[in-house]
Amino acid sequence: MGDVAAAAGVSQQTVSRVVNNSDAVRKKTVDKVLKAMADVGYSPNVAARSLRLGRMGAVGVLVTDLSRTGELRTVQAIVEATRRSEFAVVLDCLEPTDDLVTAYRHAMKRMVGRVDGFIVEGLELSHPEELEVPPGAPVVVAGPPCRRFSTVGCDQAAGVSAAVNYLLALGHRTVHLISGPDYSHQAAVRRQAWQECLEANNCEIPDVITGGWTASSGRDAARYLKTTGATAVLASNDEMAAGVIIGLLDMGIRVPDDISVVGFDDVLGDAVWPTLSTVRQDFAAIGQRLVEELLAQLQGAPKTSVMVPAPLVVRASTAPPQH
Repeated sequence: MGDVAAAAGVSQQTVSRVVNNSDAVRKKTVDKVLKAMADVGYSPNVAARSLRLGRMGAVGVLVTDLSRTGELRTVQAIVEATRRSEFAVVLDCLEPTDDLVTAYRHAMKRMVGRVDGFIVEGLELSHPEELEVPPGAPVVVAGPPCRRFSTVGCDQAAGVSAAVNYLLALGHRTVHLISGPDYSHQAAVRRQAWQECLEANNCEIPDVITGGWTASSGRDAARYLKTTGATAVLASNDEMAAGVIIGLLDMGIRVPDDISVVGFDDVLGDAVWPTLSTVRQDFAAIGQRLVEELLAQLQGAPKTSVMVPAPLVVRASTAPPQH
């Protein structure tokens, strides 16, 4: 700071006031200090930008589980999009808790004064309207539409319906479901869409198998599926679908000859054998749109809801039933 003061011909106190956006400094002096910051390399981009625009030049990103492939890929896309817009990312991963409303509130409070707005990825609240945010802070939520916030979501219900209808069209009488954990709002959306699709087709609704988003929970589910006479199963993510395939093959059950398997996310589609039919989430598009919506709000744009399509990608893990 002393180098900046010397270059600008002002006191260090004046430089400090400029850095802290004080109204007590004349514009001519502010411009002189900003130029000195740039000349000596004193955080010129961050300081000058925040002072010129009245912003911090950073986006707060809140996530609940970076061990999940989908959240990790979306965060990666958010970082890339913010970098292109010359914004930084302040990331916080919330600890598991029964009181997520409080956890989100505390996380945002820790970021106040350091970020211009918030992106909430993987919001695990059944009612997003319950989310408590700092007054005046723009917020964009990754998830289904809600009245209070801008949202960007994957059309999960349409993707699930496409998968179930495809399996029924192949001739399967019903479709079993390996769901995500009971606490997961994303899992609940997919579970509801699965049930509604079976009901609309007058199909038997099998008991839901609850997994943990992991391949090992998929392998556990495979042992149960063997006892049910299932011919088709939809797993709520690709990791569980891969575990199902491995578990079935270990027991001598062929995929897709004996059981067809569909995943969700399309992160392992070509990485397993047989290649996996799955519902594709475009995580790159979701991350990009989350950033675009937040930056638009910073420019005064109204709240909006964006739904990214989730198409079914058919590969080798599905076929008509053999019996």
